[in-house]
Amino acid sequence: MSGRWIVLVACAAVGMATAARAQDLKAIEFTPFYGYCFSGGFEDSDTGQDYDVDDAGAYGGMVDLRVGEMTQLELFFGRQETEVDAKDGLFADETLFDLDIDYYHIGGTYIIVDGPWQPFVVATVGATHLSPDASGSDSITRFSAGIGGGVRFFPTENFGLYLGARGLFTFFGDDTSIESESGSLTIELDSDGLWQVLLQAGVIFAF
Repeated sequence: MSGRWIVLVACAAVGMATAARAQDLKAIEFTPFYGYCFSGGFEDSDTGQDYDVDDAGAYGGMVDLRVGEMTQLELFFGRQETEVDAKDGLFADETLFDLDIDYYHIGGTYIIVDGPWQPFVVATVGATHLSPDASGSDSITRFSAGIGGGVRFFPTENFGLYLGARGLFTFFGDDTSIESESGSLTIELDSDGLWQVLLQAGVIFAF
């Protein structure tokens, strides 16, 4: 994204926040969360070996900017620190290496019903950054998308509770590979990609 587009997005966000304040709506919401990520796996396109990405805790945060009475622009960050295991074959039941997965997304939230209890749906797109904790390995950044929903509860105007779930899919290209310790194992990732389901619980600070 060029510097011109960054300035335009920033100006638009400021303008939308100002409009929200004029309607007596909270312009910005910040939601730190903790959750649990159910992970899928991937296949080595050369050998057919299947690998599991272990289920593990996840954490992160969302910033939601009011763009309308029932809609918000969302910036989402999520992080999972997990491990990669072999499902069968020579390395079965063995942890091969640690893997950190970071999501950087932008999208929109639609509030279905306004009031203290607010069911919502959300959709985002962005990038997934995969960082294998193995010597000689390079990190990988790929396009990803997410969709989900949940409910928010506001006992006060400035404080709320957040419960949600979202599915996240990372697209792999044909040239994507992960190399483990000292190059002893190289996984040529299948181009289908990686599915994950994230369950979230957090607190909302509205301004």
